[in-house]
Amino acid sequence: MKYRIIVISILSGILSSTTPEFIGEVLHYSAGFRIFPAGNATLSMSSDYLDDEMVYLLTTTVSTNSFLSNFYKVRDVVQSWLSTDNLSLKRIIKTIREGRYQLDHEARILGDSLAISVQSSIKLSGKVYDPVAYVYFLRMQTLLVGNRYHFYSYGETSMKEVFVNVTGIETIKVPAGTFRCFKIEPVSGDNKPLLKNNGAMRVWLSEDKLHLPIKIEQNTNIGTMVMRLKAITH
Repeated sequence: MKYRIIVISILSGILSSTTPEFIGEVLHYSAGFRIFPAGNATLSMSSDYLDDEMVYLLTTTVSTNSFLSNFYKVRDVVQSWLSTDNLSLKRIIKTIREGRYQLDHEARILGDSLAISVQSSIKLSGKVYDPVAYVYFLRMQTLLVGNRYHFYSYGETSMKEVFVNVTGIETIKVPAGTFRCFKIEPVSGDNKPLLKNNGAMRVWLSEDKLHLPIKIEQNTNIGTMVMRLKAITH
């Protein structure tokens, strides 16, 4: 009995030290365009299995409220299966519904060399990331103003080189509270717009050890979408 207790204690210590604190976490956001509410968004991370291998599953959802849906309905769901070693992408399923625009996309990453989907196969330069998953990668880092990170972002038809800069510290107020945050600004490696419609993106991560994504801004063709953290559940 003593031996079993010792083994269980050791295993529990190993698991608690190697499993990121955000596994099992669900982040709830209000989404809006500066002065008026637009809907809600969630980011959730859980454990899963892919081909009998333990992975992490990141699920991102965005939906417009009933009022805005009368004019421009959004129902987006993106599921990304990630390596437990470095959160790089292993599989992705996108179901995008934005007004009249629709996209259904699924792809698997084979090693570090090839992305396979129904539409095409893409040669890779190395590990690739879902851009939102890279935010979680940053949450595990020791952030300092002036730090710069680099990754390749997965797209349906190509990869994009991205540099991520920690540009400052700001105090951000959201429904979940007031937080001192690192301001994170990703930029494209080829000096072209990072996102469609000449879009840019900014993320504020809390200065504490959790590095929670407190606020996310993204430029779109109809204005600047702002996501503000309102609740955390597990």
